[in-house]
Amino acid sequence: MKSVVDPNSIQFRLTVGMILASTLGISGFTGWINLRMRQILVESHKDNALMIADRLEQDAGLYEESMIVKEAVYMAIDYREQPDIAIWVESADGTLLAESNTLSMGSWQVNGFAKKLMTEVANRPGLEVFELQNRHLVTCSSQLKIDDQVIGQLYVVDDITEDHESLNRITRTLALSSLLAICVGAIATSLYIRRSLHPIRKMSRLAGDISANNLADTRLEFDKAPTEVQELAQTCNMMISRLSAAWDQQRRFVSDVSHELRTPLTLVHGYLQSTLRRSSNLTDPQKEGLEIAASEANRTIRLLQDLLDLARADGGHMRFNIEREPLQEVVKEVLETCNYVSGRIQPELTPVTALADRSRLKQVLINLIDNALKYSPDDRPIIVKLKPVGNYAYIEIKDKGRGIPLSDLTKIFDPFFRVDEDRSRATGGTGLGLSIVKTLVEGMNGTLKVQSKLGEGSVFTVALPIEKAKAQRL
Repeated sequence: MKSVVDPNSIQFRLTVGMILASTLGISGFTGWINLRMRQILVESHKDNALMIADRLEQDAGLYEESMIVKEAVYMAIDYREQPDIAIWVESADGTLLAESNTLSMGSWQVNGFAKKLMTEVANRPGLEVFELQNRHLVTCSSQLKIDDQVIGQLYVVDDITEDHESLNRITRTLALSSLLAICVGAIATSLYIRRSLHPIRKMSRLAGDISANNLADTRLEFDKAPTEVQELAQTCNMMISRLSAAWDQQRRFVSDVSHELRTPLTLVHGYLQSTLRRSSNLTDPQKEGLEIAASEANRTIRLLQDLLDLARADGGHMRFNIEREPLQEVVKEVLETCNYVSGRIQPELTPVTALADRSRLKQVLINLIDNALKYSPDDRPIIVKLKPVGNYAYIEIKDKGRGIPLSDLTKIFDPFFRVDEDRSRATGGTGLGLSIVKTLVEGMNGTLKVQSKLGEGSVFTVALPIEKAKAQRL
């Protein structure tokens, strides 16, 4: 699993989308429940206050038949009073006619609460909900009539603070439960989406392993994957088949063309060379033209041979005769055969034996040394170093040339790639030399590396295994 979250990935977007949707859904449902519970709480207490006001008037009317009005009102209030409900009646001039015992209780007398309450409620006619000294109250104010005679103003106050706090506790519990549900849902959603996307990741890994060497043998199989993934795999397999056929056709074309053109060009080159050897009767312009034609013919023959070698390597038809070879002797043979300028090549050779194809290794060294000579000033030395390092023999060709840009280091082994087009044409390069070198080195179970810095030169390192049983890729 990647340690860094990718905000552009499908998994991240789906996970965030599902979490947001579940968060909105759960939060909305929880909020609606909380709002509905508060409405029910307030409405029930309002209904209770209205019921007490209506019943108290009826009760007072019944008691008034056997006693005076004031005593009847007190009797009705005593009958309807509750610990959380305060009831009192005031005359038209503001005189207190009767009150419930609740108002004299300690909890209602703290900080002069009862007095402030009576003053505050006098200014709130009708049915209201308000807060006083951090206590939540429902008030009902109406005229008290007995036998159609107005006795005074009736006030009923229901203290719903305890119920309000209970509702707050329930709200906090719902919020924590919702948060826990969202977290669990987020984890479950992430795991489910990750598992659902596993076939796509597997397909990505398989597609990343496809190369020209295994193109024909690669197939994407997902029998238990979702239908969309199976359809995508089938489409990819069809594309791979078409690419494989096109690649095979291209390799056959390059091989056939290189083979067919090499023979007639060799004949042409031989004829030109023969004509130049008998050039006593040719004018200087004619001789110069023939020399140019012979040089270009030779260059084209080398290009065709390089293409033929690459085509054979791609098709698996290049053969290697790998044996234990004294590399010091091979390097010396190359330097002596090529007749390089005395003093320009500086060998530093340590005797070491490694597994290699002698003729292929010579071809590799000639290409690398020629490149070093071409792309470095004439007064700069070329160092050829041979040394054992662990289970490998290292051959280093180091020049003091202009170097290779860092952005091109991974491309110089691609066929026809040139760091400097004009410089390559001036030196006669085709852009195939390093590609062939890499192919030959890897064919001998070795590795080829390059280190370069602009203005300081380059170092090409060929590593060949010393012992077959212990050989391993760098």
